Amino acid sequence: MYGILTSPCPRAPLLRALPSPSARAFPRTLALPARPLPRVLRLTRPRAAAEASASAAATALGGLLASPLSTLEAALRGLNLAPLRAPVAAAMSAAVRWLGVYREVLLVGVLLSWFPNIPWDRQPFSALRDLCDPFLALCREVMPPVFGRKLDLSPLVAFMAIDIIIMILRPQPRM
Repeated sequence: MYGILTSPCPRAPLLRALPSPSARAFPRTLALPARPLPRVLRLTRPRAAAEASASAAATALGGLLASPLSTLEAALRGLNLAPLRAPVAAAMSAAVRWLGVYREVLLVGVLLSWFPNIPWDRQPFSALRDLCDPFLALCREVMPPVFGRKLDLSPLVAFMAIDIIIMILRPQPRM
């Protein structure tokens, strides 16, 4: 007979549970604490005072200037993104499906462009041309035709771009 898996899953979850909003500790303000003026600033010449005040300001702001990313990172870690997981995953999946369909339409358009006797001014060929030509024109700016405009390599660039976008958007399998 088949047994029931009673042991916990050996894989660690990709996203940790985030604390509740009441448990988060965000800094209320970014105001600097009041500090007495250093003695060096009171008894020096104006140029030295300016240099000393700049160094004192840099020391006072050292925590904020030295690590602005750590403050941002701490704030971003505190965000609860769990409600957005499902809609974002659905949007990415829909985009991958749409790009797959567009890739097939582009393939049909490129293959039909090899035949010179196709009436591109009649339907459904004009709709196919209207779908494919703007993206291929954009790719022609990246890779212009070679050999005196006889060999157009823009479909290769188009397919590579679509495949790269699909690879970025497709969710990776969990291991």
